[in-house]
Amino acid sequence: MRVSLEVRPDGIAWAVAPASAAARAGFVECHPARRVEALGSLVSEQGWNGSEADLVLSMEQYQVFQMERPAGVEDSELADALKWKLRDLLEFSPSDAIADVFPFPADAARGRGELVNVVAARKSLLRELVDLLQQSGLKPGRIDIAELALRNLVARLDPDNKGAAIVHLRENYGQMIICRGQTLYLSRRLDVSASGLRDAARQESVVQALALEMQRSLDYYESQMGQVPPAHIRLVARDSALPLAAMLSSYLAAGISNLDWTALEVESAVDSRCLPVWSAGLPLAGEAGK
Repeated sequence: MRVSLEVRPDGIAWAVAPASAAARAGFVECHPARRVEALGSLVSEQGWNGSEADLVLSMEQYQVFQMERPAGVEDSELADALKWKLRDLLEFSPSDAIADVFPFPADAARGRGELVNVVAARKSLLRELVDLLQQSGLKPGRIDIAELALRNLVARLDPDNKGAAIVHLRENYGQMIICRGQTLYLSRRLDVSASGLRDAARQESVVQALALEMQRSLDYYESQMGQVPPAHIRLVARDSALPLAAMLSSYLAAGISNLDWTALEVESAVDSRCLPVWSAGLPLAGEAGK
């Protein structure tokens, strides 16, 4: 058994891998000061003591940059070499940064040389999260980021490698992911709040602004990355009573609909707050498990 956790300001999202039709995932609401107590109780209730736990970082816990890969640098040294080139871009000191890299698709570089995605997170934050796991009786495992976790889900929506997109709406922002097959091409933060969508006085303008950001992302994917935009976007939002897909459709060139969980052979919809951690447990094609 492998546990995935996302530690958020409003609580802890969890899921158990491998993800299955039972959709074993949940969310525990708690203030940051109560995290140790809340996670300890969850570990006890679920019988996870001694289990390995992976962390999934949310967008506000890291930064991603596209950078040209320097010639002659070994893969093992690449992250550290590029970390110090980010000193003017990071929101914190490079000395407090842990960096890693993942591939940037070669066919989207458009003459900019060989690019890589560089992920940087605060060392102090990661140490705090690892300490939380250990205090709760868990063994720290991998550290993942939201877009790569969601990539595992989007890859299942694109069996023909033509491109697929998903928009995941949280309480204070959204995230749009575009992949082709198992390759992440684009991840964008969307400035939208759930409270704005629920406010009748602001709803129309918020929907229009959200649709504009989504369309700009599709346009960037086409014009700057040289890719054919996906014809359809899947939407995952907590407020399922709001006909948001229909409200957005008139402003977008692509079709849009709520994610069909039955097509993924999932018995019931996963709590949207748990989407990244649940997706992290989905093995990619060719993997026996994660």
